[in-house]
Amino acid sequence: MENDSQKTPQAYLLQEVETSIQTLKNKVNRQKRNTQLINALSIFLGTLITVTLGLTLEGFEELQRNIALGIGALLTVVNGWGALFDYKKFWFRQKSTLLELYQLRNEINFYLLLNQTPDDKWEDLFEQYKSIWEENGSEWRNIVRTVKTPHIIPAILNNES
Repeated sequence: MENDSQKTPQAYLLQEVETSIQTLKNKVNRQKRNTQLINALSIFLGTLITVTLGLTLEGFEELQRNIALGIGALLTVVNGWGALFDYKKFWFRQKSTLLELYQLRNEINFYLLLNQTPDDKWEDLFEQYKSIWEENGSEWRNIVRTVKTPHIIPAILNNES
């Protein structure tokens, strides 16, 4: 294994980009699965309510209504969870950052193949790498700020109308 002090700036940058890509790929896949799970549960529970109430079972009407009520409450929890954590927004944000990192990696590999790239180009590429993360961090803070400050929750907790 090569010592970090012996690495070239180009090798360091490429390794950082590759590590970031691997990390983000896992996060993107997890957010995608969470989004799909919330959507699938929502569709399934909505369908289950419809079928439960749509069946005509003599003598079981009260039970059907109670089952539908329970499923409806569960559907509300699932949809509330999805709205609160907004996995889809996180998924799209992280996917966008991942695509930018792929583009940067392609550019780095291209300049490595040229083998005659001026040092200032590598500095520009490193600045681009930092910029990608700064933009991602800024977007992330905006998403989290939006999720953390729904105005209705404090009003409900304080019994305000």
